[in-house]
Amino acid sequence: MGLRRRSGAASGLRARSVPARSRVTLRRSEAPLLRSATLAAALSSSRMAICQLEGELEAILTALRDPTARPDEAAADRLRGAARAADAAIASLGAFARR
Repeated sequence: MGLRRRSGAASGLRARSVPARSRVTLRRSEAPLLRSATLAAALSSSRMAICQLEGELEAILTALRDPTARPDEAAADRLRGAARAADAAIASLGAFARR
């Protein structure tokens, strides 16, 4: 029942091979802090655009609920503009999607 013992040299420090494209060696297109600041600005912009869209919808709904009032003629144009702005702001967030 002889147990085999490994020699000290065999169990010594082994050099670990690093993959050719490790995370350490990959270069990123932007610095993480710069990207996070840009992402924060894009998120803020999209939040403001959605709030504007919500405000326009609320104004139209308020006018529709009041039997004596009616929406002004420019309400539809303002709503269209707010919807376009929200669409563009949300589309700009697509650049930050992880691939």
